[in-house]
Amino acid sequence: MSAESIVKAHYLASAEGNISGMFQDFSPDIVWKESEGGIYSGTFTGLAQIAPAIFDRINSEWDSFEVVPELFLADEETGRVAAICDYVGTHKASGKAQENVRAVHLWTVKNDKIVAFEQICDTAQQNKFIS
Repeated sequence: MSAESIVKAHYLASAEGNISGMFQDFSPDIVWKESEGGIYSGTFTGLAQIAPAIFDRINSEWDSFEVVPELFLADEETGRVAAICDYVGTHKASGKAQENVRAVHLWTVKNDKIVAFEQICDTAQQNKFIS
C-alpha cells in the first residue's frame, strides 16, 4: 500500500467519524508533534499519549471539528507525505467558528505503518477562536 493511500485513509476515517479506522495504521510507537504555541502543543509518543492529549480534547472542546485536506504531496521512496489542510469547527467555550486556519501535516510511513506526524500551523490564527 502506498504511503499516500495510508495517510488518505486516516483522513477519510476521520471524516466518517471512524475513530478506530483513524488509528488502525498507527505504529505502536508513533511520534506525534503539534506546533508550538497552540493549545495542543507538544510531542507525544504512542496512542496512549496521543489520544487523550489531542483527540479526546478536540472532541470535548470543539463542535464539528474537521480537518479538510486540500492537497497531498508524497515521496513514496521515503514514505513522507505532506497534506495541506483547513481546520473547521466551532470552539464550544468561545462559540467562535474557525476561519482561515491552514495547516500542513507531515507524515512518515514505514512498512505500511504511520511512524511520525508533525503539524505545522499558524497557531496565532487558530488561537483567535478559542477565547
